[in-house]
Amino acid sequence: MKILGFFGKGGTGKTTLTALILRELIRRGEEGLLVVDADANECLACLLGAEGTPTLSDMLQKYKRQREQSPELTGIDIFQNLFETLLMEGEQDGYDMLIMGRGEGVGCFCAVNDLLQAVFEKTVEGEIYSYLLMDCEAGVEHIARKTSGKIHDAIIVTDASKVSLDTLRRIKDVASEVGALIGNYYVVANKTRPEMLGKVKDAAESLGFKYLGAIPEDPNFTEIAYEGKTVFDLPDDSPAVQAAKKIADQLLSS
Repeated sequence: MKILGFFGKGGTGKTTLTALILRELIRRGEEGLLVVDADANECLACLLGAEGTPTLSDMLQKYKRQREQSPELTGIDIFQNLFETLLMEGEQDGYDMLIMGRGEGVGCFCAVNDLLQAVFEKTVEGEIYSYLLMDCEAGVEHIARKTSGKIHDAIIVTDASKVSLDTLRRIKDVASEVGALIGNYYVVANKTRPEMLGKVKDAAESLGFKYLGAIPEDPNFTEIAYEGKTVFDLPDDSPAVQAAKKIADQLLSS
């Protein structure tokens, strides 16, 4: 399974890119797609039209109740059954959706991380899925907590601001500090004027990251936002969709 993690400072557009890449994978006929909305804001589900999907937070409440009601069962057995049910409830048209939710207060799953990692490895990283796309929280939180410690491709979305570009180095530094296993680092520019793209490319390459290109300004996004539509409603000739195709070509060939 190929794991793609999407990172970046809040507001740079990592959720948008996650949705666009998923759209492109579905268009290409790729199967076995799992999308994880690991951002507590849950914006990805809205952009994909998957609102109302049960969350891991919801599942944890069921887990606690079943542990109390069925002490004869092991925690791992209960968790495994509930997690597999959660994946089935997250089935969408062409992909499966897993929403983490807010967790045990302030978006933390610390108390069940060992169970989650064990079940995730057995269930998700087996033969079920070919691609996992993870929309991570803004910044480096998921790498720091090791909930995204195994990633084939880390795609960092950035604008040309100093704060956003500084995030590139911080993500790499934190990943190294916690021993996260990341195969490739990529950078995509978004919300960036054409004359500033060279600055983003230079910053990426100075860290040994590969620059994949930019998502151009696309008025179609404004239209679907106002009309309550999804990324799947974007026309095929939409500038953002065309840019995502080129980015996907590079990701899938790596």
